[in-house]
Amino acid sequence: MRPVAKGPPPQAEYSHYRDALSDLESRIGRFCSYCEQPIQHAPEIEHVQPKSLEPALERSWDNLLLGCMSCNRTKSNKPVELAQVAMPDMDNTFRGLVFLQGGHIEVSPDLTDEQDELMGQIVRLVRLDRHPDSRREDDRPTDRDKRADLRCDVWDLAIRYLGYIEKPGRDPLLSSLIAEDLAPSKGFFSVWMTVFRNHPDMLERFIRAFPGTDTTSFNAEGQAVCRPGGRL
Repeated sequence: MRPVAKGPPPQAEYSHYRDALSDLESRIGRFCSYCEQPIQHAPEIEHVQPKSLEPALERSWDNLLLGCMSCNRTKSNKPVELAQVAMPDMDNTFRGLVFLQGGHIEVSPDLTDEQDELMGQIVRLVRLDRHPDSRREDDRPTDRDKRADLRCDVWDLAIRYLGYIEKPGRDPLLSSLIAEDLAPSKGFFSVWMTVFRNHPDMLERFIRAFPGTDTTSFNAEGQAVCRPGGRL
């Protein structure tokens, strides 16, 4: 899950929460803040703490992210206790998940017990672990939930282009085309970062290419580090 830095509030409070859309898009890009897919339809503003439960936060910048239809509908109006949930604008959520071939994700085994619970909560909140191969029916996505399928498609694409990068005598422009054009158009930042994990130059390019990625969550080699002030 890509860690994002929204920056300070563009204004004290919005007249209507929908007025924050252009600011969110320019700050963190048109990607779902949870599953990382590029938002092709009309972007949905995500209230971290549901406006039905916390109306005072309905127009607050600190309570707003961007979400896809699947994540928003799954999360719905569930109550969120920020002290118990890792969030992409607060923590280095990239450290908390492992992305695997076939569109599978798992909570990282390298976390402390407290961090494991924080990541487990956000995964359960939006059911990011749903996959067509799951044994339990409740752990499988609905017909309209294509998040796992899209992750799988982008994984296969990234693997193919990794092969091109590792070929001798490749075109030097290929790295730029992959990181600056292909990857942002397909989304799923964490998939690209995972597949190209042995290529620091590509990791640095991906971090720069996805708008609003929190640069303090990565070191000079593009490896994930604890986010200053965060819990991961």
